[in-house]
Amino acid sequence: MSQNCKYGFGTEISGSFDAIIEKMETLLQIHGFRIYTRLSLKDIVGDTKIGNLGEYLILGACNAEFAKELFSADPNIGMLMPCNIIVYELDNQKIKVMIKDPLQIMDLIDNPAAIAAAMKVKEKMEEFIDELKL
Repeated sequence: MSQNCKYGFGTEISGSFDAIIEKMETLLQIHGFRIYTRLSLKDIVGDTKIGNLGEYLILGACNAEFAKELFSADPNIGMLMPCNIIVYELDNQKIKVMIKDPLQIMDLIDNPAAIAAAMKVKEKMEEFIDELKL
């Protein structure tokens, strides 16, 4: 698993954009996550080309059990939800999948219960990334 930035982790994989999205949806469901939001970069900037980016999708996913733990730890946690996952095409014909690191976000609130829940979320998301590469 590659750590490409301080606030997220992910991988590059080969395949078609749509097939990878479909696989992601299935794997997220298996891990107890539901996709609540979908936002295309085109929805934000229109047809404006941003660098070398091709298709770019932002998914907002959440696991209800983990959400209960997080909201119990801090009712303001909603500002940091959901688990954001980005998927975009690279110039090398690969697809990049990156996930917001929940531990980095939870460090902001310094609540042991929230950090413990975020550790569980991160573990599930790391499993998700590993399975996505198969």
